[in-house]
Amino acid sequence: MEEKIKRCILQVLESSAGTRGEGVYLVRLQVKGAASHRKIGVLLDSDAGIRIDQCSFFSRRIREQIETDGEPPELAGEDFDIEVSSPGLGAPIIMPRQYIRHVGRLLLVVFTGDQGDEETMTFRLISVLKSGDTVTALELVPLKNRKKKTGGEPQPFVLALERIVRAVPEVEW
Repeated sequence: MEEKIKRCILQVLESSAGTRGEGVYLVRLQVKGAASHRKIGVLLDSDAGIRIDQCSFFSRRIREQIETDGEPPELAGEDFDIEVSSPGLGAPIIMPRQYIRHVGRLLLVVFTGDQGDEETMTFRLISVLKSGDTVTALELVPLKNRKKKTGGEPQPFVLALERIVRAVPEVEW
């Protein structure tokens, strides 16, 4: 059933291109609960970020698509809630494409170090490196430690995406 719901969501996103849905993509779909009261959670994003009015727009369109689509008979006559949202501040990055909208921002990154151990550092994301349409690496600058007076400015370096365990956008004060 989750695949059928996903297909409905992708149809709505595709049909919304050129309108309020320009550049919006599906990050995650969660379907929970029993048939008597199912909860459908849809996480959407775009390269420019997604606004609350877009979430509301997609919530209505996705509900309509699910209710009128003849394919998922399991949902026919069911009571279900649908929640469409965007990744909030402090939510970890799930898809490589999400890094694009965070260029210039601070990220708390947990990554595999040169010795194979996990390291955690705060970086400024300078650019996203791609091979075709695929994000392969990030160009990052470590946040300068204000307490330590070290010589020179931190230098940018490239971190391959497969070394990143988790990345979370940080609030900048």
